[in-house]
Amino acid sequence: MSWHSKKVEEVFRELGTSPGGLSSSEVERRLSIYGLNELRGKPRSPIKLFLKQFTNFLIVILLIATLISGFLGELVDALAILLIVLIMGVSGFLQEFRAEKAIEALKKLVVSEVKVVRDGDIVVVPSTKLVPGDVVLLNEGDKVPADIRLVDSVNLKVDESPLTGESEPVLKDHSVVLPEETSIHSRTNMLFMGTYIYSGKCKGVVVATGSRTELGKIAVKLGEIKEKKTLLEEELDRLGKKLGTIILGISVLVFGISYLVVREPLIESLLIAVALAVAAIPEGLPAIATSVLALGAYRMSKKNVIVRELGAIETLGACDIVASDKTGTITKGEMTIKKVWISGVELGVGGGGFEPVGEVIINDSESKTVVSRELEKLAEYLVAHIAEDASLFYDNGVWRIKGSPTEGAALVLAYKILGKERVEDLRRNTKLVKVIPFDRFRKRKTTIHKLSDNEYLVVSSGAPETLLNLSSHVVIDGDLKPLDDGLRREINEYIESIASQGFRTYGVAYKLVNPDILEQGVEEIEKEYTFLSVMGIIDPPREGVKEAVEELRRAGIKTIMITGDHRLTAEAIGRLIGLDNGLVLEGKDLDSMSDAELERVIDEVVILARVTPEHKRRVVKALQARGHVVAMTGDGVNDALALKEADLGIAMGIKGTDVAKEVSKLVIKDDNFVTIATAVKEGRIIFENLKKPINYLLPANLGEIATILSAELVALPSPLTPAQLLWINVTTDALPALALSTEPPEPDLMRRPPRKKQASFLTNRKIAYFALLGSLIGLVNLGIYKFALSTYVDISLARTLVFVALGMSEFGRALASRSEALHFWFRPFNKWLIPSLIVSLALLMSTVYVPQLASVFKTAELHPELLFLALLTSVPVMIVDELRKSLKIRI
Repeated sequence: MSWHSKKVEEVFRELGTSPGGLSSSEVERRLSIYGLNELRGKPRSPIKLFLKQFTNFLIVILLIATLISGFLGELVDALAILLIVLIMGVSGFLQEFRAEKAIEALKKLVVSEVKVVRDGDIVVVPSTKLVPGDVVLLNEGDKVPADIRLVDSVNLKVDESPLTGESEPVLKDHSVVLPEETSIHSRTNMLFMGTYIYSGKCKGVVVATGSRTELGKIAVKLGEIKEKKTLLEEELDRLGKKLGTIILGISVLVFGISYLVVREPLIESLLIAVALAVAAIPEGLPAIATSVLALGAYRMSKKNVIVRELGAIETLGACDIVASDKTGTITKGEMTIKKVWISGVELGVGGGGFEPVGEVIINDSESKTVVSRELEKLAEYLVAHIAEDASLFYDNGVWRIKGSPTEGAALVLAYKILGKERVEDLRRNTKLVKVIPFDRFRKRKTTIHKLSDNEYLVVSSGAPETLLNLSSHVVIDGDLKPLDDGLRREINEYIESIASQGFRTYGVAYKLVNPDILEQGVEEIEKEYTFLSVMGIIDPPREGVKEAVEELRRAGIKTIMITGDHRLTAEAIGRLIGLDNGLVLEGKDLDSMSDAELERVIDEVVILARVTPEHKRRVVKALQARGHVVAMTGDGVNDALALKEADLGIAMGIKGTDVAKEVSKLVIKDDNFVTIATAVKEGRIIFENLKKPINYLLPANLGEIATILSAELVALPSPLTPAQLLWINVTTDALPALALSTEPPEPDLMRRPPRKKQASFLTNRKIAYFALLGSLIGLVNLGIYKFALSTYVDISLARTLVFVALGMSEFGRALASRSEALHFWFRPFNKWLIPSLIVSLALLMSTVYVPQLASVFKTAELHPELLFLALLTSVPVMIVDELRKSLKIRI
């Protein structure tokens, strides 16, 4: 229903209510129809999340192997496999368990009590008991409890930034009737749930409650968006299915050869197949991947990035679009005066936000003295004018403003010009005698100050074009000049010029008068001014954002600015940060486009202005349809839909709403867009360092397969037990794999384009190469197995030799896996790798020389010459891999 396009009388009539409110009985009737004024969500089931951990294809294979081992009486092997599976499942559950708090956070934006007219009386009721047709009363500081059509208002301004992203409070007007197509940003006769009364008071009629409000619609849509897997989860799933298919095929083949060709007993053939499946599956890989991501999360926490979902870290390495909210993310969310026109000269103002640090830059040395004098006059008049309504204070390491953002920006300018002591002295000694408040009709505020018994100062601020019309003189080059048509045209052109650049304009005019002014009316007071200054106000970019945008561009990542603010304002910020070479669209443009049309132009877009939450979501979906990996940053409720839809939602930690944080996978603690570039680099490091353990583990596992398969083909007993294989895969392999995940970044990391969305850890080329390395490992181990069997005629000793040789062969693989392209001796020193190899060797040897473990793993003590033979098995595979690098053959 387009309530903003209806007269107040029509709204009352259609809602069956009146200015006297509803009766108590009617409220109860409507509650039964519309329900409580609250937002509901479905909690996630921890049980389902836990069971989900065991749906991975590789885990299913291990569970089948557990059942077969237990059925065949191999309880030690079965329990060992089951324990590993449970450890992996619990680890995954603990890392992934994150309650869906988005709806709960939305509930916090709803007030608990509200004044309402019921049965003709004003009463206070819980906001959950509001119904359409209720008449409510709101004052400064109140949260809006439902969607409301204004009936009456007095100097009403509303902070709609949580919902729309509008950076400045919106002036409301109950008397207007707007066109039906008016966007949510421009519905000045409406209030929306979850926003705040910034100043003034109002009376209104409730038109929507609960999930029917604009905020409620966001909550409903959030619930409709399915939780997406991260790119890493998708890739590990693909990896698992690919490996699982290969493993099952080989296991069935080996079982068939053993049972049907070699004529082994059924149980023995099944045990060989189980051993093969256990050998092939890199059981430690999920735990290693989780540990790699956890280490990355720890490093990122030191750089102001909180990781809420581990798999999201790696997605940063693949993102090629950063779609960022403007207000509070790219900008500080703090209005700042950046331009001052005074005495006929335009001046630039340094600094940003509310911090009172920065210099007013006067380039013309000849007029510097004159302009400086006028600047000081401007600052002194501003302090007197706004002393009662605005103040600047330092709170918990942040400069804050109490009062209007515009007057706060003017006060910060005064601090920059005069310094703290002079401003504080002026505030204490200002003698304010009269205030004519700002209103939407006059578009100005006026104050009168006593300078002496015979002299008073009148200062007006507001819309500069209005003040210019009320002025008769202007100061130019330090001289008071009559405002002729030429000067008026020149100043108006300047006002229009900076407004077209996206600046909000703020003017100041004054006059010196005698005490009779106090007896005069408003029209007499506000005329014959001397026009003093025009100021350009903008919410400026954060320091370093322009450089961060450029750094991302060099890394192949495009930045798109998305905002609910005006187009001109967005374009002005875009020019300041380097987003000035592309297409700019507004929400109304998106409304006129089909999804297909949007997809055709989206690659050219750099700025989107005046957009709604649903627009942002459409933009994200259009980018994804074009094959992009999208990171969306934001801080408001208005960002929640796009944050959840994006491949990677990034919320701001300081100014971010609970809703934004709960639907995001990363949170930037310092609200600094610059931190995103750091996070992207970390994401790329993590992806590269995830590949290294995989490159290390898979040839080793294929070597285990080749060892068992080759022994079976030449009719030898299985050279390894399932327990021995598990020990190698989970303990001996794990520490070097983790050490590889801490490798220093490769030198060209941030000069590479983002990896493709479908880029795989395991390409067909890699499978072929790893199979070659695995075959080499298998042949070497088959050779020493046959040697041991024929020399010592002791299967336990022979199996122990193969067990130790397999473990040691992986030490050579660990060194070679430090880089796919560079020789390991050219890489920077990794302080964790050598210690990890020493500890792994100790763990391996403990199963041979610690009697209690030897009995569990069925190993025999090895003589020194056999240990040396086992050590030599690590050399061939390392030589082959380093030779490939010398020949520059990529895998």
